[in-house]
Amino acid sequence: MERHDPEVYVLGFRGHEFYWPLRRLVGDKPIVLDALMSPYASLSRERKHGNIGAIGAGAIGLKRIERSILNDANLVLTDTPAHCRYYENEFSLPPHKLLSIPVGAEEPESPWQQQKHETEKSPSLQMTALFYGSFLPLHGIDVILEAAHKIRNLPIRFDFIGGDTRQTRKLFTTCQSRGITKFTHRSWVDFDELINQEIPNADICLGGPFGNTDQGKKVITGKTSQCLALGKPTIIGAIDDDPGLVDKTNCLLVPQGNAEALAQALEWAQSHPEELARIGERGRALYAEKLSIKVIGDLLGKAILNLMHNR
Repeated sequence: MERHDPEVYVLGFRGHEFYWPLRRLVGDKPIVLDALMSPYASLSRERKHGNIGAIGAGAIGLKRIERSILNDANLVLTDTPAHCRYYENEFSLPPHKLLSIPVGAEEPESPWQQQKHETEKSPSLQMTALFYGSFLPLHGIDVILEAAHKIRNLPIRFDFIGGDTRQTRKLFTTCQSRGITKFTHRSWVDFDELINQEIPNADICLGGPFGNTDQGKKVITGKTSQCLALGKPTIIGAIDDDPGLVDKTNCLLVPQGNAEALAQALEWAQSHPEELARIGERGRALYAEKLSIKVIGDLLGKAILNLMHNR
């Protein structure tokens, strides 16, 4: 039986834009706001739309607007404890109004599905390193390309998926000027193809973030969770929290903004192919323990029940 009068409302991604209309509709009922990304930080600190975006954020008083929304919400969700600390410091949010939950991933129905992909993969003398997603500063495409330049003579091919026209042009220009020839680029791949073919067929995945930006130090990227969920060995940029990532145990962990460290991790992976499957399997176990949909459901379910009981 459908219920048309919920006790709690959960406002998902980009919920800031609809927050006040929803508040007027639901009165004093609890609202849970997904604040995975701060619009103010994205524009002013991460320069998502360059200087124009930063200037615009200041001109419209975006920080003041966002603070009013966050403080009115009954519970604010973000992805890591480091992001919770950011909201506490930047927007004066009390800790009890914040909850960190992982971003999760599309999970295989059973382990044999992924094992089937791994068994079917043909051996190759050339290792493939996959990066997919937006080419935003936090992901550190420039760091990846500098690492690719340093190991350009090794049999490692970089497969890039994503980026707009300007970013793609810059990618090709940089590769040409830096003598990087072993790479491919596609602007788009369907999600089903991504998780059923591209990730399983890669030898190693570049989860990042590598950009060493303010936001980059606080996030476990969605691509990292997705690759761990599928049991692929993943190179991850270290963040300000400790989610249980251990170098050469359940991932390859590198400092952000460090092309030399990324190059060394890729060189190690290329020379230790027998270690990668073990690392990928332990990464899958870490995902199940700390980042999975079950973990998200348990955390969010308890938080919603608390809101209902405390009304």
